[in-house]
Amino acid sequence: MRGDQYPALQNEVLYRNKETVQVFDKFNVVNTTEQVSADVECGPFRHFGLFLEIDSTSTPTTLQVKVQFLDRWTGKWYTYKEGPFAALFWEDGDTASGIAECFRDMCLGRAIRVTLTGAGTSGSAYFTVSAALEFWN
Repeated sequence: MRGDQYPALQNEVLYRNKETVQVFDKFNVVNTTEQVSADVECGPFRHFGLFLEIDSTSTPTTLQVKVQFLDRWTGKWYTYKEGPFAALFWEDGDTASGIAECFRDMCLGRAIRVTLTGAGTSGSAYFTVSAALEFWN
């Protein structure tokens, strides 16, 4: 017989990329235009982590962060809406002292990118954002 119908569970091995990929580095969100990071290839990996550092100056209103995956067949970007990624919003009161948060989930496409959209922002009232991605299996 070529195998058991109840195969033994194999040990899980964790493979990580060697470093995080910085997609925004102390980027100032000063208007309501959506800012889009560079695409990052994530095809060989099953999981991703998003690391965020957010600070605010002079009370802007809100910041929205989106994670998007590329459909390689259509070339269209899809916004990820699972778990906490359904609504990543911060208000100035949340970020006035600066925050550092991270999130993780599954990779759903060949490439990933992060977008930032501010509300109530200006040249003097803005969010400063650093965002990095890490991948593993």
